[in-house]
Amino acid sequence: MSQSDNTNTDALVNRSAPQSASTRPSETDLRNQVGHIELLEERAVVSKERLDVGKVTITKHQRTKTIQVPVELVEEVLTIKTDYYDADSKALLTGSYDEQDIIRHVEPSLEKVAVVTVNGNRIEVGNEPVEIVLSRQIATIAKETYAVQEIDIEKSIHTHTDTIAVELKYEELDVKEEGFLDHKAP
Repeated sequence: MSQSDNTNTDALVNRSAPQSASTRPSETDLRNQVGHIELLEERAVVSKERLDVGKVTITKHQRTKTIQVPVELVEEVLTIKTDYYDADSKALLTGSYDEQDIIRHVEPSLEKVAVVTVNGNRIEVGNEPVEIVLSRQIATIAKETYAVQEIDIEKSIHTHTDTIAVELKYEELDVKEEGFLDHKAP
């Protein structure tokens, strides 16, 4: 007989004799462990990793536009006004005459000096040419750069919860009984 068989026989002998509660072995003392089975199951372990899912490229570029800027410019204009001393001089200078009529009406007199008034200044016109300088304003364009807009670029993190379906496997114990076994309710 093996030792396990002896133990079972001793347990049967001890069970048949009446014993007090303090001397009677407990139910766990009567049982012997003959094997151990672990049931396994899979559990979802969620880990996170950061993936680059896209990118944004920000550039700035220049465009050109043409605008019309009104500028008030000043320009000097020479106006020549002639005063005639008498009606014959006026008729001689404004009329249509042939060369013979002009020679007949012009009397040589070199004593008088022609006078021109420019901007209130009298200028005598003699044998030397008189230069009168005219001026005008022109627009010159200078470009200056100003900041017209400020743009802040920020990245922020938004948290959301996704539900992901995961198929997990687990083990169950199947017990197949053969014969007539006596089950006691615990």
